[in-house]
Amino acid sequence: MINKFSRFASSFAALLGESTVLDMDGRVEDVRDAMLQVLSPHVDYDAAVPKVWTSITRATDIQTLWYLRSDLLGVLADRGGEPEARESLSRITEMFRGAVPDTQMPKARKLIK
Repeated sequence: MINKFSRFASSFAALLGESTVLDMDGRVEDVRDAMLQVLSPHVDYDAAVPKVWTSITRATDIQTLWYLRSDLLGVLADRGGEPEARESLSRITEMFRGAVPDTQMPKARKLIK
């Protein structure tokens, strides 16, 4: 259901938008679906969720979704704590590899034990 709704919303937003980037491999939709899937359990709990949800569904390109990760992290951290939020977001971040410049991708960090 989320998948169909997000594809419809993004297609509709793309028709209304001024600058639409063609997404040949479907990566924008895949990333959007992953972001909405992580956000969906929190829809009823937080007033910030509808704003982030709307922003994600209206994003027409991968770069916009990239910058919305911080909003998503904030909502997830408020609901389940920062460690869980970062773990969820790290999986989504990897979906951007090759779609955003390497200079924007986070560098691997050593874990201090």
